Amino acid sequence: MVCGLQFLHSRGIVHRDIKLENILLDQNGHIKICDFGLVAHNIFGNRTTRGRIGTYGYMAPEVMLMKEYNAAADWWSLGVVIYRMAIGRSPFYNGRVRTMVQESTVSDEPQYPEWISPELQDLLEKHYNLGDSYGGASWD
Repeated sequence: MVCGLQFLHSRGIVHRDIKLENILLDQNGHIKICDFGLVAHNIFGNRTTRGRIGTYGYMAPEVMLMKEYNAAADWWSLGVVIYRMAIGRSPFYNGRVRTMVQESTVSDEPQYPEWISPELQDLLEKHYNLGDSYGGASWD
């Protein structure tokens, strides 16, 4: 996933809908990112985009708040994907009430079970800290 996002971002493409359903495995076990219907193009350097686009529960706070953002929003979403895969639930409220999903995503800190490794917790925390694309941070 990291290599796939780095590839997209190096070409100025922000996916904007990274979620479990958009990650496929081919017959050789290689990860494939799918569903490019919501991408933003030509997002290089300090360029940003705007718009509440994607899937609630995976969206970065700045996307939900209709602020400008860059490729860091994809990294935030990847952090949610990794958290869900490793822990089995969303790091934030994940019900049907969008206002509660948004409030939780914007305000709450993810809770980490004591059984996860320090390395996994560090990786996830880096995603949530670097996912704040208000300042343009990303893993690229």
